[in-house]
Amino acid sequence: MANDKTEKPTPQRLKKAREQGQFLVSRGFLSAIQFIVAILLLDGLVNAWRNTLAMQFPRLLERAFAGDISSSEWPTLIRTVVLQNLTPLLYFIGALLAITLAVHLGISKLGFSLQRLAPNFSRLSPAAKLKELPAQNFKNVLESVLLLAALALAVYALLQDQAAALVRLSLEPAALAAAQIGESIKALLWKAAWLFIAFGVVDLIRQQRKYMSQLKMSKQEIKEEMKRQEGDPQMRGRIRRLRRELLRKRMMQDVPKATAVIVNPTHFAVAIRYEIETMSSPQVVAKGKNWLALRIRRIAMENQIPIIENPPLARALYDAVEVGRTISPEFYKAIAEILAYVYKIMGRAAVR
Repeated sequence: MANDKTEKPTPQRLKKAREQGQFLVSRGFLSAIQFIVAILLLDGLVNAWRNTLAMQFPRLLERAFAGDISSSEWPTLIRTVVLQNLTPLLYFIGALLAITLAVHLGISKLGFSLQRLAPNFSRLSPAAKLKELPAQNFKNVLESVLLLAALALAVYALLQDQAAALVRLSLEPAALAAAQIGESIKALLWKAAWLFIAFGVVDLIRQQRKYMSQLKMSKQEIKEEMKRQEGDPQMRGRIRRLRRELLRKRMMQDVPKATAVIVNPTHFAVAIRYEIETMSSPQVVAKGKNWLALRIRRIAMENQIPIIENPPLARALYDAVEVGRTISPEFYKAIAEILAYVYKIMGRAAVR
């Protein structure tokens, strides 16, 4: 049930959601960034158009008074005027799209999925749309009312600040009046931009909470996910058994290379190996208890490996040292005595 989903989504759940095309998206924040970028780019676009028209208008007037314009010259003139005025607009659109895409990828953490392109007929369900309509419309209406109220206050504050200057516009030269109107419009746009940013940040936080709430998991789902990651219990048990069998087989192959086998006397068996020229300390090559200890003893007897009964040492080595590891320093004295005894009774040198 939905009410059971109280746990935060796991990394695997978040990864799966991204693969399915579920990303954090905030249209309010994205629209605010678009609005600010548009203001910045429009300032440069208007300046570019003004400079272009300032150069084009005298040339066009000069050409118009120079004589009739032939039908072959009209396309060239129109193409020149259109391209020179359209090029800044194309740059404006391209920059706006690029920045919008970059912001979107930043919010969604480079989220991209081809599954979003696949048709989803559940989105076309009239019943689902009608069910979501009241809550969605109420939210949109509330946001619109608050935003309009904030914009109205911004316009009112701007008019209060520049009321005297606006009254004197009719007495000002056209160029100066146009510049003042432009500055007033720019100030109003920036006030609106900061309002959009405030609403956008609120929407981003709200969408973040909504996104994480939609991906919440129940405790049962988390348990099932952990089982899937770990694999089937029977298969894991079989793998462990195979590993143990492989380790035992490898141990049995190393027993004939041992220097001595320390036993307790039948419950535990630890085979050690030491070569003075190549090894800094003795190494445990095999160990086992009960029936595995009996196998180690039998292989040692078949290969004439000395078997030394020392119950405390055998049990201590079995518990403290893993197969393939060198013995710990606290066992050096006891092992040295055993090796000296082995070399004495075998009548051989330390190096085998």
